[in-house]
Amino acid sequence: MSTRSPVSEHSGSRSLLRIAAAIPLRRNIVVMLCLSFASIAEGIGIATLLPLIAVLGDDGSKTNALSKGVLGVLDRLHLPHDPAILLGIIAAGMLLKAGLMLLALRQVGHAVADVAAGMRLGLIEALLHARWSYYVRQPVGRFSGALGGEATRAGEAYNAMSLMFSLSVQALVYLLVAALASWKLALLAILVSLIMIGSLNRLLAVAKQNARVQSGRLQSLLVRLTDVLVGIKPMKAMARHARFNTLFQQDLKAIRKASRRQVFSKNANKALQEPILALCLSIGIFGALRVMQLPIGEVLIMSLLLAKIVSIVGKAQQELQNVYAAESGFFLVRQAIEDTRQARENAHGGLAPTFTEELRFRDVSFAFDGHRILRNGSFMLKAGEVAALTGPSGAGKTTLVDLLLGLHQPDAGEILIDGVPLDQLDLMRWRSLTGYVPQELMLFNDSIATNVTLGAPEFSRDDVERALRQAGAWDFVARLPEGIDTSVGERGSMLSGGQRQRIAIARALVHQPRLLILDEATSALDPGTEAGIVDNVCALARSTGLSVLSISHHAAWVDAAERVIRLEGGVLTETQVGV
Repeated sequence: MSTRSPVSEHSGSRSLLRIAAAIPLRRNIVVMLCLSFASIAEGIGIATLLPLIAVLGDDGSKTNALSKGVLGVLDRLHLPHDPAILLGIIAAGMLLKAGLMLLALRQVGHAVADVAAGMRLGLIEALLHARWSYYVRQPVGRFSGALGGEATRAGEAYNAMSLMFSLSVQALVYLLVAALASWKLALLAILVSLIMIGSLNRLLAVAKQNARVQSGRLQSLLVRLTDVLVGIKPMKAMARHARFNTLFQQDLKAIRKASRRQVFSKNANKALQEPILALCLSIGIFGALRVMQLPIGEVLIMSLLLAKIVSIVGKAQQELQNVYAAESGFFLVRQAIEDTRQARENAHGGLAPTFTEELRFRDVSFAFDGHRILRNGSFMLKAGEVAALTGPSGAGKTTLVDLLLGLHQPDAGEILIDGVPLDQLDLMRWRSLTGYVPQELMLFNDSIATNVTLGAPEFSRDDVERALRQAGAWDFVARLPEGIDTSVGERGSMLSGGQRQRIAIARALVHQPRLLILDEATSALDPGTEAGIVDNVCALARSTGLSVLSISHHAAWVDAAERVIRLEGGVLTETQVGV
């Protein structure tokens, strides 16, 4: 797994563009137009304050260009200079702004949900189509974190970006109004805003840096915690679980430190805006009254405009800080999606597979991470046969099955299915002809039926019953209070080991495969239970023509097999025996 920071290669502007690109262009346009027109409507309302003061009796304000402009519009519309009309314009502007903001925020809400959901679906889709060799090198916690809180933070980044855009447009509108009222006021507003941005920019950088650190450390913590929880039972059984605390202390210390700095920089940004604004406003009002000799009404409105402009700039800066705090989640998920898509599995050829005659390894060699697993290995399995694959632990028996399923590609040699090389076949369709039962079973905390069908709607209750009968599980399932609707508990805890194994076999048989692969599937069972499963599978093979490849070094499978294949030291030997 890469250790680089998920956002280290992105500048601020590029970050915003990539976050916006996660949403369809049409929705972005609707959001931005609504936010822009809402700001314009508010600006029209504020602009009407100056002529209102002029109409109410402050004649000095009538000489202002903005006042003349607004009153001139009323004249062209043949409307009187009535305070009620001006107040109506102000109220209409505020109401229109509120309505447009609600519409925009509704779109933003949809967009935020779409960002998070879209990234989750994108990552899930990429994971489901990735190569097996990619899976085995990735910590599970990386993807669980990306699908959880990090995807939510990606949506929050879009929300903060939208609000920042809205505030930026508002600031520009207010600046335009200020320029119409007085170019000196506009210049002062720009100067004060630049002072605020410059003085608080360091806090933004601190927040961004600490958000990166926090994201990276949280991901590391989640990866470690996931690994620990998967194997927590033996650790608790030996009273050694408390020692895992030391694994997390370094990450937790760094997370706590980054969190403190991030919270401080965010709160300091808010706290320092007010004194900067108050200081600049005081200087501006003094200059307008004493130096420029402006009318008091005009000065008050200008002070309001100045305060609004600088306040909005400060809020926009806070939202930018929120973008920086959340963008690490966006880029972490994005990086996970890109990495996983690059590891997409090659579907090989497009020929439809069959398995009516035989499968054959011909001079196959394979090495994994520099370790030679198989050297010029050859064997054959005829359709309808029961074969046992034996060998010492670590010899590579499971890897041989992975090669057969196309999860790994051989370095040399060929794997043939009814005489057709595996790399010319449609891999997905070939795998659909196989049923696979691993040593480490995974049953979900759901009903027996769901565990057999995995929720696939194409399988009926009759299909579930058929598979359970074929797996020798129907007798005990039929006696359960709710039959196939009985919950198996967490990881199948409500069932015995043999029952769990039979449910797993039923899952492998429900789609009526041509080849059943049992990967040490009965190694943890007592001899009696194992013998029952062996007899049941062999009887099924004889009655249906199902081919069976069982990885096992137990005598029960070796004695029942028609063909015994042994893998040791990278060398395959094959023995055909009578039944």
